[in-house]
Amino acid sequence: MKKILTVLLTLTVLNGMNTSLADSVPWGAVVANSRGGDMLGYDHLNTECAWQGLALPDDVMASLGDPQKMGVMLEDLPANVKVSLRPGRTGGIVGLKVTRTDKTQAIRQVGRIILTNPASGYSYTVRAMIMGIEVP
Repeated sequence: MKKILTVLLTLTVLNGMNTSLADSVPWGAVVANSRGGDMLGYDHLNTECAWQGLALPDDVMASLGDPQKMGVMLEDLPANVKVSLRPGRTGGIVGLKVTRTDKTQAIRQVGRIILTNPASGYSYTVRAMIMGIEVP
């Protein structure tokens, strides 16, 4: 019984640690990537569209440097979900295109988007809900 309680306590502590780590990664501000500057906000990034992006603070944009030279990666998502950068149409927005190699699998999952400046090594990570419907 003592072993079971020790294991349960350990798992509870580890679970609490994972939650605190996830909470330290901010939610990304998903917006329309348009020339209109209307800054419509969204609660998720859609797959198979290229009209959304992330609005980033000025200091982060300055540290990331030229958007055409940024690196981008996804984590905590299925391997069939990919992301690429698109030219931003409005200052302070990094345009994104999220795709899936297998569209028969629906997705509705929070993932991490990591933007990097390859020259300086600076990186900025945000969380965002990624959604795509099943296409038979």
